Amino acid sequence: MEPDIELIDHNKQVKLIKSLPKYLQSKKKALEANYGAEKASTIIRVANEVYPEIVCRVPTFHSTMYDSLMVLASKMVALKKGMKAVGISTREFVKFNIEQTRSSANKVPKALRRLGGQIYVSKPMRRYLNKVAQQVTRNGWPTKLIHGTKQDDFVMSLETRNCQMVAFWESAGEGDIRPYCTFFDFTSAEALGLGLRQVSDIDSGVCKYCFYKNGQVKWPESIEHILEN
Repeated sequence: MEPDIELIDHNKQVKLIKSLPKYLQSKKKALEANYGAEKASTIIRVANEVYPEIVCRVPTFHSTMYDSLMVLASKMVALKKGMKAVGISTREFVKFNIEQTRSSANKVPKALRRLGGQIYVSKPMRRYLNKVAQQVTRNGWPTKLIHGTKQDDFVMSLETRNCQMVAFWESAGEGDIRPYCTFFDFTSAEALGLGLRQVSDIDSGVCKYCFYKNGQVKWPESIEHILEN
């Protein structure tokens, strides 16, 4: 039997609510440029209004890395709800966020980003990531790190079951993100100059990704179609 998922405590919830306006402010200019000032204002207002109901659903896996991802996801859920309120589709929400991540990454020198990517898949980091995987597994998100061998074409692979990221979005009423839920992983890999390929997705019961020191990001078809339009 897998352990129950623990939620963040009340004090953390209060801190997140106070931090949301800064996150939304960082998106304001792009929202205005893409959708106009009036819609941007509504998006931000709605996001602030719904966020208290979202933060009470945020899980904790007692891992700085994974908990930070869940915090970011909670703010993105609020943003998505704000965008939905003005008629912006889930596909457009995904495209907007990919473009924003790319824009932010381009502000950092490419050489520095690639160095970060090489560090991420280095042996010392993989040892650390393996400990993280064990920690989150103990706390309800089964995760396994696989080191690539000389016979493999990848340097590192990650496998997860019972994806708690998708479960969180579903609990907040935004489960239609499911076909695109990996967009942040692929945008991050792209920024770091790493190759990334999804071997199996959530519908198979096991999400598996392979990382490469060199090579291209192979976007899942569902996201690739969004980027082509």
